[in-house]
Amino acid sequence: MSNNLRFGVVGLGMGMNRSGVIHSTDGAELVAVADLVEDRRKAAEERFGCESHDDALEMFDRDDIDVAMIMTPSGLHGKFGEEAARRGKHVITTKPMDVSVENCNSLIKTCEDNDVKLLVDFGERYGTHNRRIQQVLETGGLGRPLLCELRMKWKRPDSYYVGWHGTWKLDGGGSIMNQGVHYIDLMLWFMGPVKRVIGAHFDVYDHENCETEDMTSAILEFENGALGHVLTTTTFPGSSVSMIHIHGEKGIVGLGPEMWQFVDDDEPEIELPPYPNSVIEDALRVINDGAAPAVDGYEGRRSVALNMAIYECARTGKSVELS
Repeated sequence: MSNNLRFGVVGLGMGMNRSGVIHSTDGAELVAVADLVEDRRKAAEERFGCESHDDALEMFDRDDIDVAMIMTPSGLHGKFGEEAARRGKHVITTKPMDVSVENCNSLIKTCEDNDVKLLVDFGERYGTHNRRIQQVLETGGLGRPLLCELRMKWKRPDSYYVGWHGTWKLDGGGSIMNQGVHYIDLMLWFMGPVKRVIGAHFDVYDHENCETEDMTSAILEFENGALGHVLTTTTFPGSSVSMIHIHGEKGIVGLGPEMWQFVDDDEPEIELPPYPNSVIEDALRVINDGAAPAVDGYEGRRSVALNMAIYECARTGKSVELS
C-alpha cells in the first residue's frame, strides 16, 4: 500500500503545471484532476496517468485523495476549498487566497472546523535569496528599515481579459490582485504589517475589456515606521520588471535584480535551515510531520486585506488604517 500523499487538482489552467509538480515530487501522488474542458482532462490523463472528472465535487468525494489543490478562477478558491474541507481533504489554494477577506475568513474557519490543513501557494516564499532577505530583516541585520519599493511592470494583451480575468467577481481586481499579489505577499513577509494606506490610485489605462484595473499605485506606512511605494501594471511594453528593493540604516537588499549590500561591508551572518522547494513539498512536511506551513490561511489573507485597503483608499480618497 502506497504511503504517498495523494492529491486531486481542480482547474487545469495553471493547474496543469502544478499537476506536473505533484507528479514529479517524491512522496506525492497525483490521483485525479477535475476540469470542465474535456481536452484538458484527456491531456492530464495521458501525461500523468491519473484519472479525471468533469465535476470537482465528485472528485472531492473520493476516498483515495488526501489533498485538494484549488486552481480555479480566484473568486472560486474559497468555495471549492470549503467543499473539499467538508469532505475531510486538506486544502491548497493558489494565489490569491480568494477575492475578499470575508471569503478568506470563511475558508479558514471551515478548514479549522474540519481539522484539515490549509496552505496558500506563494511560490516566491521558497526561494533562497528571498528567504535571506526575510531573515536579515527579521533579525535586524538591516538596522531600522526606511523604505520598501515594489515595482511590477508586465504586459497583458486585450485577449488576456476575455473571460474571468480582470473582473471584480472572479479576479477580485487587476494588476495588483492577480499579477502583483505574489510581490505584495513577499513585501509583507519581508517588512511586516502595514499600519495604513496613506494614498492610492487605480484605473484602466490601456485595455478595452478590463473592468478592474491595469495600473495601481499606493503609498504605505508600515508598523515598523518605514515608508512603502507600490506600483503594479499590465501595460508595460518592455521586458517584464518584478522588483522589491528595501533599504535601512545598515544596507540595501532586494530582488529583481538581487541586491545584498551593507554599510562598510559589514554583512550579517544568515543561517538558512533546509526548506521545501514548492508548496507540494511543503504539504508533505506539514501533513506528514506536523510542521507549520510557509503560508497558512492567516498569512494568505494578509495580501488580500492589503489589496482591499488599497482599493478602498483609491475609491474614497481617504487613508485606510489596517492596524
